[in-house]
Amino acid sequence: MAARQGFVASLIRIYGFVRKEVASVFRQPRLLLTLIVAPFLILLIFGLGYRQDPPPFRTLLVVQSQEAQLAADSEDLNEAFGRAIDLVGTSTDVEEARRQLEDGDVDLLIVAPDNPRSALDAGERASFTVVHGEVDPVIRSSIALVARSSVDEINRRVLSQMVAEAQTESEELEAVLAEMEESSATMVTALENGDRDAATQANQQLREDLRVAEAGTGRTEDLYASVDQSLGAEPGGDVGSMGESLDQAQSDDPDTALEGARTFQARLGELQQRLGTAQSLDPDVLVSPFTVEVEQVNDVPSEVSVFYAPATIIVLLQHLALTFAALSLVRERQLGLTEVFRASPLGSGEAVTGKYLGFGGLSLAVAGLLTAVMFGFGVRVGDYWPTYILVMTLLVVASLGLGFVLSGVSKTDNQAIQFVMIVLLVTIFFTGFVLPLDQLAGPVHVVSYLVPATYGIQALHDIIFRGGAADPLMLAGLIGYALLTAVGAWFVVRRDVAAAGQA
Repeated sequence: MAARQGFVASLIRIYGFVRKEVASVFRQPRLLLTLIVAPFLILLIFGLGYRQDPPPFRTLLVVQSQEAQLAADSEDLNEAFGRAIDLVGTSTDVEEARRQLEDGDVDLLIVAPDNPRSALDAGERASFTVVHGEVDPVIRSSIALVARSSVDEINRRVLSQMVAEAQTESEELEAVLAEMEESSATMVTALENGDRDAATQANQQLREDLRVAEAGTGRTEDLYASVDQSLGAEPGGDVGSMGESLDQAQSDDPDTALEGARTFQARLGELQQRLGTAQSLDPDVLVSPFTVEVEQVNDVPSEVSVFYAPATIIVLLQHLALTFAALSLVRERQLGLTEVFRASPLGSGEAVTGKYLGFGGLSLAVAGLLTAVMFGFGVRVGDYWPTYILVMTLLVVASLGLGFVLSGVSKTDNQAIQFVMIVLLVTIFFTGFVLPLDQLAGPVHVVSYLVPATYGIQALHDIIFRGGAADPLMLAGLIGYALLTAVGAWFVVRRDVAAAGQA
């Protein structure tokens, strides 16, 4: 009976401490505004204000000569640059264009090669020069990527034009190939009938026609053959190898000659079929025969705001709980409340439990509201709600424990806030919130796991984006972190109470 009464009394004291901590928060409207209302505004502004597609670079095209003008105006140059570049005009004065760039009137200058034909005649590449004044390394990387893709598109268009010309030339050979087909049939028939003179005459006519065909079909036929070979196919019968069949058709051995004539006839049919296929293909397909399709195994939306929403909740929730806890014990010392606790029957464990329940309840309520906001941006948890709630609870407990430990080494409110801000900086840069953890050097990973947000972010990524249960190591890390800091919080409270008694 006495044990039961003692347990009930302990629960009452814990409940009193919970009410005290909750009331202390609501008695500070500025703290309430900063730590509870502000997270909603931050998440809302981030989601509504972030643009998935960055604005295009305002670009001025600089052409310094008539030849450069012709090169720069080759078929839909603005389309070749793509949506990332907005071609706002052209100029022939490099210095004036640079002045506009320095004044911020444009973002990029694309200087066309001054004499591209001379460079090509010398066996060199003609270079487009991209000039910018960006300082952000991410934007500089984007500019380099856009510049390379734009030049690749221009090169592709030049090659496409060359292929189209080769296809036109090959169409003019249809009459020649038709004559060759008739002559090859004559040669085969003559050899089958033993008429050597007729076969020789047809062979000579085929050699003359073959020289004409070889000059006209080379570019398109070779290009199509190279596509075949890149796919792993064996090289087809080209025009040059057909001459060997004509040599064989002149053999003194009738069987060998007939075999050579038939081989020539078969290769001629293959050539006609290949050229017919090459002529019917779009030049763009011949120049760029391969494309790529990206497929993902989950249905996560591609919006950046969706990806960052769970991590933002983790960071805000950690900061909220950490600040509550870090300021709590410092203020109790400054107000002399620890002396009152020593005179009361309240134990250190009960005080710590009351603080955890009070601040934890507030933090989890905020977590629920932030989760509702996250749902508004299209983020879904799926079938892993129990794990999601567990991660949030462990994160709050671990963050409160870290806050109590920091409060134990802080003498004033300002010191506690300074420690909280240091933890926030570590959270932003070392937890995978901004950059993936894989991009951090091995030894730096130790810093990443000094804050609970690292475990929480990785666990939510598993649940929400990878469509599976959280990594057991991340859950174990959060549990261990929460237990370790809880022990530290108990020691801090016990030390404060003992110090108050000595004073």
